[in-house]
Amino acid sequence: MSIQPDSKPHPRTFAVLAILGAAALALALLIFTDRGSEPPEQDIAELPPLVATEIHSGLSYPLDAVAQLKAVPALFIDTIEVNLDRIRDTAEKKATFFRIMLPHIARENDRIREERAKISAAPGKVPARLYDKYGVDAGDIKELLKRVDVIPASLVLAQAALESGWGTSRFARHGNNFFGMRTYDMDAKGIDPKQADGFKVMVFKDIAASVRAYIRNLNTHAAYTKFRQARAEQRAQGRPPSGRMMTNYLTAYSEIPEKYGARLRGMMDRNSLDRFDGVRVARD
Repeated sequence: MSIQPDSKPHPRTFAVLAILGAAALALALLIFTDRGSEPPEQDIAELPPLVATEIHSGLSYPLDAVAQLKAVPALFIDTIEVNLDRIRDTAEKKATFFRIMLPHIARENDRIREERAKISAAPGKVPARLYDKYGVDAGDIKELLKRVDVIPASLVLAQAALESGWGTSRFARHGNNFFGMRTYDMDAKGIDPKQADGFKVMVFKDIAASVRAYIRNLNTHAAYTKFRQARAEQRAQGRPPSGRMMTNYLTAYSEIPEKYGARLRGMMDRNSLDRFDGVRVARD
């Protein structure tokens, strides 16, 4: 099974650059949380407008450069404590969300690439902890490589935006949960949904933990066996994983399985998310 190397970041990727002026994009907020049925915590119209640099001064890097150079700044924001709806311009709100999420996605995929490279380089010396981490029987290299693989950034961004309402859901803001991940342990810490019962929405210490848990879920849960098989087949054909293709294998993720893949692909198309596949964290 071959490993397709991603392009390496340019050593001078992120010099001082002006904020990327993005064209207005059509907005379709398709949210699979209970956010839409709840009264807002505070009327956004009553709050002053927000600009991205008020969240963090580094949130001005150009997304076009990230897509072209396949590298994103090592800017890791722990949580979104403000409502991004305060950013009045829709295109800028969406770009801000991508700028917050992309470094976390790239860092987690970088870690997985390193693990995968080590497994492929020395399959007979894989540490037991990796088999345990991915829930694979010791010595089953074929199954391990099916699980130790990246989740395309296009797919992660699409699901994060869809499931969290562009980071504005209460689960994202108060629980750092950007993917609607649940726990059925009613004694566990979590947020109670207002329109359902029998589960809680998981709480994470920061955005990084949410991204890590989401990727681990897709890479290990039995519900996504076909998802991993399809990805492995792409690898065997000498192609990097395609987020668009992988949307066909996420029916178990949503309560509207017959529509979920199409909605994710729509999110990818409207926001040109395929351009972020293969992005790594920029090196100094």
